[in-house]
Amino acid sequence: MKKNSDEPKDFKTLSQLGQAYQTKHQFQKALACYKQAYATIKNQASPDDLIVALVNMGAIYWEMSQLRKATDLFHDSLLIVERIGDDVGRRMLYSIIGISSWRKGEFVKAIEWFEAALKVSTEAKVEYERSQIISPWKYEILLVVMERGIVTLKNRIQIAQNQHDAVRILLPSFSMVP
Repeated sequence: MKKNSDEPKDFKTLSQLGQAYQTKHQFQKALACYKQAYATIKNQASPDDLIVALVNMGAIYWEMSQLRKATDLFHDSLLIVERIGDDVGRRMLYSIIGISSWRKGEFVKAIEWFEAALKVSTEAKVEYERSQIISPWKYEILLVVMERGIVTLKNRIQIAQNQHDAVRILLPSFSMVP
């Protein structure tokens, strides 16, 4: 990202610019914006801003199939989410970590994450009230990545069923899908 006086410097603007780049599949530009956004808030940020920054960077790495970096950032986000008691974020992060584990061929670990997400979902009786408190753009990009991951997962499962060769279809090639 070229430095000039017109370059955005605040967290929200940089995050929104990163989302615009990500939507256009310009992942390197998006990542540069997200890293710069994180740098602006990392030492004095609210937990919500830290979560957004970490999730945004994780989502980019996830889309670039750099799953280890993505899941590390999702785990860092999860620590904050659990500390502040954000059940909505916890369910979403459990799910995306599960999808990431599946993409890496760690099927048992993936199922464990999906089961944890389901358990948290059934325990949460105040989701509607909580969702009214959480800023609407907080998990927007994670939703996009999750939707893509779930569609990809469903497609790969269908291919495996049609070809009667689940190991060949799901294990080595699923981790290569962006």
